[in-house]
Amino acid sequence: MLHIHHRKLLIIAIIFLLSWLIGTFFIHRFEAGHPIGESYFDAFYFTVITTATIGFGDLVPITTAGKIVTMLYAIFYVPLFLYTMNILFQSRFDRIRIDDEKLEREMHDVEADVIAIMDNEAIKPKPHRRITKK
Repeated sequence: MLHIHHRKLLIIAIIFLLSWLIGTFFIHRFEAGHPIGESYFDAFYFTVITTATIGFGDLVPITTAGKIVTMLYAIFYVPLFLYTMNILFQSRFDRIRIDDEKLEREMHDVEADVIAIMDNEAIKPKPHRRITKK
């Protein structure tokens, strides 16, 4: 069974992939004749860079339709990208917390063993050494 974070990430990954394909199609179509729409690769590159909130500036939309698509991507994907990063970090922090709790339990068990050994030694009478003469 998938962990809750993994299911969320899988759904988000599907949303990203589908929207990248749709965005690539629209950017390529609306920006045909401009550098951003010269190839599907350039349109895909721009779409990914926009959704990752990087925005290098090497490719920019020229047409009004291309700018509208880019604005919609920015409005929708900046929060989605941040939410995805939150899930990734939360998943990692959960693993760290679980590891810490496991380590704490193990340390507690060791402490209990040491205390039991110390208590046992305090209760046991010390054996007397017998001195024999030769």
